[in-house]
Amino acid sequence: MTFGQPWLLLGAMAGLIPLAVHLFDRRKPRPHPFAAIAFVLRSQRRTASRLKLKRLLLYTLRTLILLAIPVALARPELRRPGAAVSRAVGPAATVVVVDRGLAMRFVDGESLFEKARSEARSAIAGLGAEDPVTVLPCGPEVTPPTAPGLDRREARETLDRMVPAWSTVDLGRCFEVAARALEESPTAGKRIVVVSAFTAGSLRLETPPPTVRVPGDKRVRPEMVLRDVARGRKVLPNHFIADLKVEPAPQAGSRSVQVSFTVRNISDAPAGEIQATVELAGRVVGKTFLALAPGGTAQKTLTVRSEVGGPVAGAVSLSPDGLAEDDRRDFVVQVPRELRALVVDGSPSPVRYRDEVFFLEAALSAPSSPLRPVVKDATAGLREPLDGYDVVVLANVPAPLPEEVTRLKAFVERGGGLFISMGDKVEPEPWTQRMGDLLPRPLRLVKAAGSEAGAGDGRPAKLGDVHWSDPLFAPFSGRGREGLMGARFRRYMLVEGGTRADGSEVLAAYDDGAPAFVTARRGRGRVLLFTSTLDRDWGDFAIRTSYLPLMQRAAAWLAGALDEREVVEGRVGQTVTLRPDPQAHVTAVKSPSGAAVPVQTEPDHGLKVGPLPEPGLYRTFDAGAQLVPGSQFAVTLDPADSDLTRLDESQLQAYFGEEAIRGPSGTSDRRVPIWTWLVVTAAMAFFAEGLLLRKP
Repeated sequence: MTFGQPWLLLGAMAGLIPLAVHLFDRRKPRPHPFAAIAFVLRSQRRTASRLKLKRLLLYTLRTLILLAIPVALARPELRRPGAAVSRAVGPAATVVVVDRGLAMRFVDGESLFEKARSEARSAIAGLGAEDPVTVLPCGPEVTPPTAPGLDRREARETLDRMVPAWSTVDLGRCFEVAARALEESPTAGKRIVVVSAFTAGSLRLETPPPTVRVPGDKRVRPEMVLRDVARGRKVLPNHFIADLKVEPAPQAGSRSVQVSFTVRNISDAPAGEIQATVELAGRVVGKTFLALAPGGTAQKTLTVRSEVGGPVAGAVSLSPDGLAEDDRRDFVVQVPRELRALVVDGSPSPVRYRDEVFFLEAALSAPSSPLRPVVKDATAGLREPLDGYDVVVLANVPAPLPEEVTRLKAFVERGGGLFISMGDKVEPEPWTQRMGDLLPRPLRLVKAAGSEAGAGDGRPAKLGDVHWSDPLFAPFSGRGREGLMGARFRRYMLVEGGTRADGSEVLAAYDDGAPAFVTARRGRGRVLLFTSTLDRDWGDFAIRTSYLPLMQRAAAWLAGALDEREVVEGRVGQTVTLRPDPQAHVTAVKSPSGAAVPVQTEPDHGLKVGPLPEPGLYRTFDAGAQLVPGSQFAVTLDPADSDLTRLDESQLQAYFGEEAIRGPSGTSDRRVPIWTWLVVTAAMAFFAEGLLLRKP
């Protein structure tokens, strides 16, 4: 006997109430002399036996009522071995459908998939000699099987070749394919054997059960045999990573990464002391512990530091459980590279805050900055070898000599960034003559505004037209944008007009239309011209809140750090589109197990990769079979597939019908509910009590 709600049996203790009332209600007789006592004694003897029987019946009925109600609420059932369900008369064509979804990777001493393989072999061995059979591996993609035949060897070979999949399968779709295979067999009897763990996600109960078309254009339901490889379990206990977010954390320092993840527990029992480990570039950089309530979730955030910059592969891992495949989740994060900037100070000063690059150096040296500045004066800076730098800043520097210009030009053309700012040391004519090939536009003259002599209306200039969609200004919004637009400029350099045809572009202009930030691409590098100063000599921009983030972003943009490609992430069974560097010539993509993944070239030269067969890190290779650096991407499981809640027997019975065969031997354990009879018994006892209490 089994109980659906065994804890309700505690209510059976209420059956002691009538006994307690009876015991407390007993009274000891006290003698009282009475003249007519003889008449009373004769009457008592006649009625004593009848009252005693009535009280015994009332006590029994009340006890039965108080016992039957809680026991009925506990839903008791009797299990008894049932006989084999009657089969079709004569041979029956059989399709053995084997679930190979993610849930079948669950390990409980032995993996459910291996149990399913054994169950399928047992089902085939139990068929009659004239029963044709075929095997249908039920995966995310269903391939129609061969028609049922008498060759058992082919069916066993199909079982041997099967491997579990990485996502939940659709059993309903497999039933449809199995039914079509049965229609190809001339054998009159039709049977489908289903070997599965019957998780809730594998079978949509709203879809109709399978039917088979038979001669006469009729549709009949085949005989269904269910073999549950996880019998006796309401749920397969599983904890898994339900969500993961990884992003750079510049506020915590250079090359810092913030890892936030959510862990979910699918179980009726708590999960405590689950260890979570974070890896970056193959090295453990963080650990923490979680405790999960039954059916609960927990969130954790760790800030870790990477030893290298650029695209870095990592993973979050949990203590393994029955389904270890969803206890690890790989990722790729774009860690800002540490950049080096050579800052050439054209107007140094012994008074620190009056130095030309005082504010710039502070901005580039801030903890949130990806750059490490090296400051030198004009003489030493222009002679410095540029091989180890990503950006060169010329701050109020006199016109460089021809040999210095040659080195600067070579630096930019091979991919370096050049930032040029104005000041009283910059003479337009020498600069234009010597640096004309690098300058976005030729310099003309300095314009004074505000309190300067001849400043027109006496009002300082401010920024007017800004290309907010450009990567340089894209992050500025709200108060950040107000801080940029609030800067005042008393003097700035005017430049010659130009168009995009000459390779230059005005990213921001003053309110009178004069360019403020002008850029141009020279070779593989960029040049950015700022027509005012980086200190407070020509304006108050250096003390505005927007100065620090704009200088950091400008330097990173010139170094190409903002052009780093978006990290691609995919899901198992889906496709992703890669847009690698055209110079990389990607020709092949391999899965974590080393298998080749289909690749198609799109009309826009993107690469469509997939379907993606498994989770983990995927790598790309060029025509020479060499690994393409920085092109790896992560593929993850669908978190919904990790919910291993199972369909209960009542749901399976309502879907397949009571005639479905259950159990590994073609028999079913019959469940005989007795709680309904207990309710009827309690009702009859209550009625009988009322009859006994009626006065004649």
